[in-house]
Amino acid sequence: LCVAIPIYYATNNRCYAFGVALLSGVSELIGAGLGWIVLYNKMSDTLYATIFGMVGGMMVSIVLNEILPTAYRYDPNGLITKICLNIFSKTHT
Repeated sequence: LCVAIPIYYATNNRCYAFGVALLSGVSELIGAGLGWIVLYNKMSDTLYATIFGMVGGMMVSIVLNEILPTAYRYDPNGLITKICLNIFSKTHT
């Protein structure tokens, strides 16, 4: 959806947007497969933990610096944003 929706609105062509999104998804699968083949026996548990920690930190940074400010910009009172954050925090703790 993150790939298809902007392309659809830019071109107004559903088939093209779907094709580009499909190509994007397939390329991710191929990259993951190649990465697994190359690194299967070469990565330690410590390196996995380090990489997962870095990626998790990047996700948290994106949420705090980009997504939440955008949510509050479109929801000036913060009502919907706060409700959604409250629901998410109660279901995932």
